[in-house]
Amino acid sequence: MNAQSSVPQRRRRQADRREESRERILDAAEALFAKAGFEAVTMRQIANASEVDTALIHYYFGTKAGVVDAVLERRATEVNERRAQSLEAYAKSHAGRMTGPGVVRAYLEPTFSFILDGRPGHRHYGSLIARLNSAPIPEEIGHDSSPFDAVTQRFVELLKDVRPDCDTADLYWFYHLLSGAITLSLAQTGRIDFLSGGLCDSADAATILERMCEVFGKGIEALPPARAEDR
Repeated sequence: MNAQSSVPQRRRRQADRREESRERILDAAEALFAKAGFEAVTMRQIANASEVDTALIHYYFGTKAGVVDAVLERRATEVNERRAQSLEAYAKSHAGRMTGPGVVRAYLEPTFSFILDGRPGHRHYGSLIARLNSAPIPEEIGHDSSPFDAVTQRFVELLKDVRPDCDTADLYWFYHLLSGAITLSLAQTGRIDFLSGGLCDSADAATILERMCEVFGKGIEALPPARAEDR
């Protein structure tokens, strides 16, 4: 092998090592953020957990805010794709005959199948989403927008197609309450386990999904129509 042919191979190996280091940093940060929250975790802790120097983290992500953004966006792309594909597939296959329960299930199923599929990284991400939805990220770390905003808006649009008689604000309130149920479910606090005396399991994703589809599917149908003067 001559020197010229070995150069591309060395570059590929270097690129692979960089990508491995980057993923290791994101995995470590994801687990730490899931356990302790965004604000409590330090760059030094992320460096120690990923076995790299803090300088490398700064090189890849700049600041802690950059790490947070990268952690959230890494899996958001796949979650968003799954949600968007599910919603569009349902809208296409049920054109002119969509139902509230159908739209709710099309939105929820890909979320639960991805985040609660048993893989540690996905479960950590579920905890992060619970934190993101339940408390504002400190100003020095985060921002008001979410990587899930576009898919959420599409969900509300489909709800509007199903319930055009509803006040638009009520549809956003509906999403707000649904989001709260998703957040509590992803947090897996164990509270329902205790209250129910073991009848319910906060880690039983399949049952949670079915109950949410039933409750919120009926809930969208039960929303009152807008008053005539508000239409």
